[in-house]
Amino acid sequence: MGSIETTAYHDQEIHTVKISEASRQGGRPNLEFVAEATSFLHKDGIVILEDVIDTAHIDHLNSILTPEALQIAGDPQHHFNFGKHTKNMDQAPPPTRELMYKDIWANLFVSAVLAALLGPRPMVHYANGNTALQASPDGRQPVHSDCEFDHPVYYNFACVVNINLVDTSPQNGSTEFWPGTHHVSTPECHELLPGNERILHIKPEFLEQRRKHSPPIQPCTKRGSVIIRDLRLWHAGMPNLTPIPRIMLAFVAQPAWFQGQSKVILPVSVRDLVESWSSELQFAAEWVEGEVDHKKLSSADVDFSSGSRALRKHEAELSRWPDYVPRWY
Repeated sequence: MGSIETTAYHDQEIHTVKISEASRQGGRPNLEFVAEATSFLHKDGIVILEDVIDTAHIDHLNSILTPEALQIAGDPQHHFNFGKHTKNMDQAPPPTRELMYKDIWANLFVSAVLAALLGPRPMVHYANGNTALQASPDGRQPVHSDCEFDHPVYYNFACVVNINLVDTSPQNGSTEFWPGTHHVSTPECHELLPGNERILHIKPEFLEQRRKHSPPIQPCTKRGSVIIRDLRLWHAGMPNLTPIPRIMLAFVAQPAWFQGQSKVILPVSVRDLVESWSSELQFAAEWVEGEVDHKKLSSADVDFSSGSRALRKHEAELSRWPDYVPRWY
């Protein structure tokens, strides 16, 4: 038999979906928009929705969070992702009424796509973000997925919604993504980082196999756009080579039936606002009296595993591929 040439799995760019002018004026997506976005999320595990957020809201939030970034970075207790040398730290949006813009927290275009993937009224279990401060060229993260636990490999059980507050490119640390890896990501792909008993990354041999036909991509995105990705997708935070902080918000939505365990800490004072969004999107909230200091919120102990007794009973079975399913990396 002759040899079989390997062709690229994707087109070396993240698929971008644009909204129609009629949808923009009406404030809601049409079925074609949802179908296109959902199809590419199934295929690649990631998609970009372009110009779905008012840039005035983005700029206002960025003007508040940028000065806070250096203040937060000076806190010796603050959480940095994969170590302080990456200069990549948690930075959450302020959960105050005047800054909780609906098109950021409960965007109708995003909600429609999430509902198509996860079922009606998806549940948000995480509201935080990460900021890339100026770093050295070697300040990248190891390639990893956000599933450091036994998890379903057959279906999408969680989506990450990333919102950059500035235009991004490789120069200022746009995230490196590995399209299609949500199809093959299993616990066996992961191992502990050498010298670290807590942090998992993708084994080098799987990365090299994958790179041969589907190398990673660092997309350029416009502020006002949204990146949606499957939680299982391999990715890595990359160094920001500029002096301007690159702030990226992150929300994680899961199916209501999955009974995700993480909670979004929110003040009681915004409960009526958040519950007014519930026809589209729900928030798994822990309501607290008084203000919530967003500068202290951490992603260190987040738990996206299921709280469902039925799913947990079959956890090991759901987290492995059967022998009869072909795989490639």
